[in-house]
Amino acid sequence: MRKQGTIFPLLLFMIILIAGCVPQKKAVMHKKDLAATDSLLEKHSISLKSLDEKRKVKENQNEIDSAANSRIKKFIDKTGAEIDSLVKQNTVIIQGTEVDKSDWNQLRKALSSTRTAEQRINQKIMFLEDLINRNMVVKLDQDVLFEPGKYTVTPAVATAIGNFFEPLAKEIDRFTQKYPDFPLSLVITAKGYADATTIAEGTSLYKDLADGINLTGKTVDAKELNKELSVRRSAEVIKLFEKYTKGRSISGGSVKNILYLHEGKGESFPNPKLADYKVDDPRRRVVLLFWSVFPE
Repeated sequence: MRKQGTIFPLLLFMIILIAGCVPQKKAVMHKKDLAATDSLLEKHSISLKSLDEKRKVKENQNEIDSAANSRIKKFIDKTGAEIDSLVKQNTVIIQGTEVDKSDWNQLRKALSSTRTAEQRINQKIMFLEDLINRNMVVKLDQDVLFEPGKYTVTPAVATAIGNFFEPLAKEIDRFTQKYPDFPLSLVITAKGYADATTIAEGTSLYKDLADGINLTGKTVDAKELNKELSVRRSAEVIKLFEKYTKGRSISGGSVKNILYLHEGKGESFPNPKLADYKVDDPRRRVVLLFWSVFPE
């Protein structure tokens, strides 16, 4: 009877000891898994920095519009801060020693939420990397679209406008069809440019543009006139493209919102890589049509 009385307490002690060891073993395993997930997040942080460098290059070379550039930068900064916060919080948990009941629940929640965040971040980085590595701009020659001194197109050009817009529309379709599960927003931006040729005072074009710039009757300079001309031509292009998209399925079903923007750059050089522009250079008379797509 004494032996049985001794065995039962010992057995009970062993059960309690083993039961207490199980969470500790699981804690070690979970900490390793958490550390591995943090390593993936740190790799994503490196990818974000690489994406940001590519973004800057595109920005400097005028290969991305300001709306897309701003949104990509905002995403990179926000995601980088999220990664830093997650890794910092997880480091405190990983470096802990004993794990009591409350710590055990915290560890499990941290692992689960970090894995979910890592998968979401990875998907968005892959999406943005695909986007930023693409050509997101189409060059339209103003001399083809507009007659000299005009900022509206002829009926013949309006009828054939699909020939100018089809390559851009197809590229957007190809991209959006790759991400049918992403609810997307599409931004289309037209940037108009002009050469530095002086618009003769007294002409109907001069009066029309001057009236649009200044209603007080003051004299306006050539740069202001060319800026206004580039604004109106970019507005015409974006109006035509918006009309064109309504006649075809550009969204592919996944694009929920489409935003149309336009701006005039006047006598600014459309291609920063070129250093041999002339005053009346036809390469300056262009409208650049940018596109960008973002997950909502």
